[in-house]
Amino acid sequence: MRDMESLQTTVTKLNSVLEIERKIIGVKFLFEKSEYEAADAKPLTNKCPYCVMVKSAMAGVSIKASLEQFGCRGAINALGMVIPDELSKSGRSALQLGLYQDIVVAKSARNDMTFCNHITYGVMLKPLEKFTDEPDIVIMVTNSYNAMRIIQGYSYMFGTQKNFKIGGNQAICSECTAYPFENNDINISTLCSGTRFWCAWSKNDLAIGIPYNKLEDVVEGVLHTVNATEPLSEKLRIGKKLKENNITDLEVDYDKSYYCNYLKK
Repeated sequence: MRDMESLQTTVTKLNSVLEIERKIIGVKFLFEKSEYEAADAKPLTNKCPYCVMVKSAMAGVSIKASLEQFGCRGAINALGMVIPDELSKSGRSALQLGLYQDIVVAKSARNDMTFCNHITYGVMLKPLEKFTDEPDIVIMVTNSYNAMRIIQGYSYMFGTQKNFKIGGNQAICSECTAYPFENNDINISTLCSGTRFWCAWSKNDLAIGIPYNKLEDVVEGVLHTVNATEPLSEKLRIGKKLKENNITDLEVDYDKSYYCNYLKK
């Protein structure tokens, strides 16, 4: 288990380098009823879409929910709250919603979606800095610039992620939670129409799901690509924030960037 003090430092580093307007949140699967009851978060009392739970956690609220509180059929399937029924597995439910042109495409798309291969009692969601034990998945909803920087940080540490899974449907539950959990890898999502309606995300927002076990490395990658990737205006802001937060891991080079230094003479 990682040191929780290290988690706090990781969150501080990322918020020093990037301007992320919402809280970075953690998601933890609670497989047993006793684990759910002991979880340090407020239980929901009404049905709610999973993506709304995510947005609430990004506003600072600590939440836990069992099957009875889930208001979205797609999420309960994707997160392993129930065993998907034949309507879902055949692709017929998505076809009935008008998302695909025929049953063959719908079935193919359904086969390519990631669904958690487990049955869980519930989930807990809260801002990352409020966790006292390790979450399973970390989720951010942010602008495309920050998404680029997160991916650059990942690439710095691990190389290219060659298996992004983006379908424009079931964005928060499947693409940003189930996929990172089942594949132990980062994923990016353009969000979907459902979550954009229920959560009123900006048209410029993207979502990112990261296994918690990779977060510290990704943030170190973001930190160590500042000098190569950021323009002077951002470096001035970053340098000030690093100093304010007593982060000494990086000496900002205000005269360096890969796209200026490697221009053909």
